[in-house]
Amino acid sequence: MPQAPQPLKAYKVNEHLVFATRGTEAKILAAPLIRPVEEWREDVAAWVALRAEREPTMDDLKDPSKTEAYVYQQQ
Repeated sequence: MPQAPQPLKAYKVNEHLVFATRGTEAKILAAPLIRPVEEWREDVAAWVALRAEREPTMDDLKDPSKTEAYVYQQQ
């Protein structure tokens, strides 16, 4: 039997608000907005140091129609 999808939760990655199921997923979505992928490849230590901080107070900003992880765009 298939599992129900995990709910999207708010994470802050630098100045970007990302809704994702896990912090790692939030990092992957936000990283290219912070610097080009080539720079991340050259500076693995910076990638490791990049943090996706859980922001439960921002969960109410999630678009209820979205089921896939996304970067929040303020309207």
